[in-house]
Amino acid sequence: MIALSRRFESDEIRDIRRRAIFEAGKFDPQTYDEPTLAPFAIRIAPSAWAELATLAERSAEEIREVEQALHEERRHWSALGIPRVVRAIIGAARAADARDARFCRFDFHPTTEGWRASEINADVPGGFIEAGAVTRIVSERFAGLACPPDPARALAAAIARRVRDAGIGGGVALVHATSYADDQQVMRRLAAELTELGVASHLASPVHLSDRRDGCVLATNGARIAAAARFFPGEWLGNMRRVDRARWARTTAAVAQTNPVSALLVQGKRLPLVARALGLRLEAWSSALPETRPIGLRRFAPTLVPRDHVLKPVWGRIGEGVAIEGVTARADARRARAWARVFPKSWVLQRRFTSVPVGERGMLEPAQAGDVVHACFGVYVIDGRAAGIYARVARKPLIDGRAQDAAVLIDPSLEPDLERNAAHGRHAPLPRMPEVHSNEPHGAAA
Repeated sequence: MIALSRRFESDEIRDIRRRAIFEAGKFDPQTYDEPTLAPFAIRIAPSAWAELATLAERSAEEIREVEQALHEERRHWSALGIPRVVRAIIGAARAADARDARFCRFDFHPTTEGWRASEINADVPGGFIEAGAVTRIVSERFAGLACPPDPARALAAAIARRVRDAGIGGGVALVHATSYADDQQVMRRLAAELTELGVASHLASPVHLSDRRDGCVLATNGARIAAAARFFPGEWLGNMRRVDRARWARTTAAVAQTNPVSALLVQGKRLPLVARALGLRLEAWSSALPETRPIGLRRFAPTLVPRDHVLKPVWGRIGEGVAIEGVTARADARRARAWARVFPKSWVLQRRFTSVPVGERGMLEPAQAGDVVHACFGVYVIDGRAAGIYARVARKPLIDGRAQDAAVLIDPSLEPDLERNAAHGRHAPLPRMPEVHSNEPHGAAA
């Protein structure tokens, strides 16, 4: 149900890289002196995409209900590992409501036990360019394979609906960390999609929003703002000056937000611990997420991390600080264990799963020759509907900052039923796909 495509030729790699930069706006095609784009695509069966999409949608519905419940349970916010200053920002901001376009990404891995999740990115998940525009560029080389929905296009459509429903006029503030080119490239991609929909947008930092009696405006150019799309990690808001933090909460209360800062309540990896203590149910998400345990008194034991567990920071991203015995470099693992002993509430233990590597002929044993990688599939959910998939691949079973981005394409030939029936001269229908946002050009979608 999952396999790699053929390896791209050198001239194809150069063409994809060039078009990714100049057409898709991917400014970081290289990191650590290595290309960020994998020299192959990942093919998945329609039923695999349907399974992941359904699991992500059900999990997103549960997560949203838990977020609403936690917003009223402020005494438990510290147990989530949220810093005090950031808790104050969430408390000062308004609660999420129907005005807000919501998006998140669930990260899944193929394992010996089926699909297992590693985390939810509920605040500001990335990968929009790679999952959309870059995937379309790669798909041109594979006749008969389909693209999943484009999450940037789907998010832009959701924001545009909020702007029009508001009926107050104005554009969208694309709030990001302005000193990071890889953050700005995501906002520029979203700006391009909003432009196609006839919605004005403005690149901005969190301190650029200003409130006036007639509404929210940008301090840089005085443009009226009807919505704020944030690609600025919520916990980073705590680094702003107190006056800027107060202004952020005040100005964003009057506009549609994507995402509201309350998303941080379900972003951290201590969520399963707090949800369990409160009796909140996460059936779908818990079925995919391995058991999560606190450090507790274990920090005084000779062995901090049991062999069958993984040590993770509560607010880590892209594999930062993750310690897996036999996988993580020894120096990095020692550093993670040292920090976990000092700050046990900032770390958790997660039961370890066995990632199954993927090759051109499918999921296989690591010893098989050719391109063999471990993969993580990030499934986007926008306004409750699956809206694209983003894959990162690595040679080791830890998807970190050195992992490569890979386009994911839907390949009907990977359906087991199709293969069996083809051998007997019969044709089997494809499984019904979950309802998702349109991946057609904007003119067709309108």
